[in-house]
Amino acid sequence: MAKRLSTQRPPGAAARSAGKPIVKEAGRRPTGRAFWIVLILLVVALAGQLRLTISRLGSSRALNRVELRSKAALTAGRSSRILFAENLQVLRRAAELDPLEPGVPIARGTQHLLLGSPEAAEEAYLDALRLEPRAEIYLNLGRAQLMAKTPEAARKSFGTAVTIDPTLAPYIPASGR
Repeated sequence: MAKRLSTQRPPGAAARSAGKPIVKEAGRRPTGRAFWIVLILLVVALAGQLRLTISRLGSSRALNRVELRSKAALTAGRSSRILFAENLQVLRRAAELDPLEPGVPIARGTQHLLLGSPEAAEEAYLDALRLEPRAEIYLNLGRAQLMAKTPEAARKSFGTAVTIDPTLAPYIPASGR
């Protein structure tokens, strides 16, 4: 603590202090070592959070681009293996940017289904389920399993999907019931 000596005395202080100077404390300023450490830690945490937000945004944009390109190609009847393979590359980068986004492995599974690779699609949907178990993921997993000629596993996945969300029942293929 910094102290400042003052030689001025208030009225009547002469009797109390008997000639000793009055000591006043200076105003406290946040200049201590702890303050700067805390400030630096807060700035570092904020920078880390900003980097994470930017990564997630990049991942979301890539995911959106893949979905739009795939939908446009399928609508126009111009789906190609090259497009879906390119989309898989974009999704790999998106997964690196945000490894906790379940939409990325879901989209990867869809691209594999469009490429006619149900085993790879099944693996992608299982990755998505590890991130966030949702009914529509089980539904897509069941579709991949039907394409992979594993109807028992598909029925189980469809059953789980309908247990979680009964409104998905009409979307289950007849061969999966």
